[in-house]
Amino acid sequence: MNLIDKEYSLFCIIVDFGKGSKVLEKSKELGATGGTFFLGKGTVSNNLLDILGLNEVRKEILIMVIERKLEDFFHDSLTKTFSFNKPNHGIAFSMPLTNFIRNKESKYIADSNKGGVENMEYEAIFTIVDKGLSDDVLEAAKSVGATGGTVIHGRGSGSHEKAKLFNIEIEPEKDIVLILSTIDKTEKIVNSIRRNMNIDEPGTGIIFVLDVNRTSGLFGN
Repeated sequence: MNLIDKEYSLFCIIVDFGKGSKVLEKSKELGATGGTFFLGKGTVSNNLLDILGLNEVRKEILIMVIERKLEDFFHDSLTKTFSFNKPNHGIAFSMPLTNFIRNKESKYIADSNKGGVENMEYEAIFTIVDKGLSDDVLEAAKSVGATGGTVIHGRGSGSHEKAKLFNIEIEPEKDIVLILSTIDKTEKIVNSIRRNMNIDEPGTGIIFVLDVNRTSGLFGN
């Protein structure tokens, strides 16, 4: 079976700074071929810490591409090893990939199963804005029911190097705000961010939403 015959998922893990390498090591034991790290910070207010298990400390965000058939295995194994089932130990979530390119032998083939996984409860909202505006994004989201999020700082060490998220170039002065939302709240959150951040105006930012197959480490509603 070659690359285009398989289904893949994007597996994301958010843990306290310094724990990411252990998570990646365990993930490789489970079958991952590698991963990409981003630095960020938790942004949940104190009275909501038990919901997402995040606080105002540095975070490592690990992103890996895995075969979709391994998704539940990864969730269960990593939750058992790193206690994602306990508050403040980290969270994991996985999203279906339509396709991805990893080498010159890879070919883009459109996903014929766009229906995805049934009974999905969460969606991932990504907002890319100028550095320093992430708090405004979060305030707009919280005003309509969001419980918090994670800010990922775009890193680029020079004029020819730029951080990338899902193959989208992120300039060093940009912030990425990740919010996990229950599906019933997504539209309100997106519209609030769009309105308050003037996203319809050129150069003000980008919002995109991805389906989430499964989450681990989320507490509360």
